[in-house]
Amino acid sequence: MAQFFFYASAALLFLFVLAVVYGAICDVTSYTIPNRVSYGILLLFVPYAIIHWAAMPVLAHVGYGLVTTIICIVFWQLRWFGGGDAKFVGAISFWMGPPKILIFVLLLAVISIAFVAILRFVRQWNFFVQAGAAPNVVKNMVQKASENAIPYGLPAALAARVADADLILTVGRRIERQLRILAGRRPAVVVAPEQCHE
Repeated sequence: MAQFFFYASAALLFLFVLAVVYGAICDVTSYTIPNRVSYGILLLFVPYAIIHWAAMPVLAHVGYGLVTTIICIVFWQLRWFGGGDAKFVGAISFWMGPPKILIFVLLLAVISIAFVAILRFVRQWNFFVQAGAAPNVVKNMVQKASENAIPYGLPAALAARVADADLILTVGRRIERQLRILAGRRPAVVVAPEQCHE
């Protein structure tokens, strides 16, 4: 049963990472994050929290997640954030919890400021960027930056991955150990004596 919960937890974590990456890609390419991505990230947290109820401060995760979501809604009302960005960041924050929520928020702020500064600096040469050989994604981001549209989903995904990197590495090592244990339990191949002299 313990192995079942471990692999279920690893699967949920993998889906969480996949959803965050997908949300960032959607934001960069279309400047929208589908609601199903943000709601999916939040729904994935429910079984993950149930599995880790005894070992994880679930209520603290929920509390910090709600506070972060409320702050994001305020930013959206002030037009500092898009609605999709607010929901995306809010959903991710439920997974962080103490003390990772502080790391996540600080990284999100630093990466976002750097990201915005770079885009606003480059947009001065928007004409040359559009006429050049840069990838269409880059051209689109620079063009949108001139319209004050920023895909905050990318900084949010990067911040989440760095803040949660230790958990991902820990799960990866445990999976590796489990696979080695399973490999060690394989029955040895018995070679008949006459086969050794062939």
